[in-house]
Amino acid sequence: MVWTKSKGKVSYNLSEVPITTFSGNQLIIRTSTATIPYERKDVLRYTYEDLKSTGISLQSNERSVEITPDGSTVTFRGLPAGTVAKVFAINGVLVEQATATDGAPLTLSIQNRPSGVYIIQAGMESIKLMKP
Repeated sequence: MVWTKSKGKVSYNLSEVPITTFSGNQLIIRTSTATIPYERKDVLRYTYEDLKSTGISLQSNERSVEITPDGSTVTFRGLPAGTVAKVFAINGVLVEQATATDGAPLTLSIQNRPSGVYIIQAGMESIKLMKP
């Protein structure tokens, strides 16, 4: 699974035999059918996940998570209306929450918070941010 700022979440099946390499400033995924380069500055994370196929395929732009380069703001796009996004301090205390409206991006920030570690959660997404 490759999480990017511009394309959202992209997954590769192990049956495609993905091979990961780095060349210069690029993360390159080679499969049995394609070679896909990603600019490293665009990659938020690269993970291995046990995905269960539902037979339903989401387009990469239907839902995405963007984090500002300084790591202080997270924007969720494509959340279902009514989804509650929460910011927790590392001790588990809820410090902020917001509710998604249909189609509108939802942004949460730790920019004006004290130094520390924060967990931002929306639906099935959880992101850990550290403010120095």
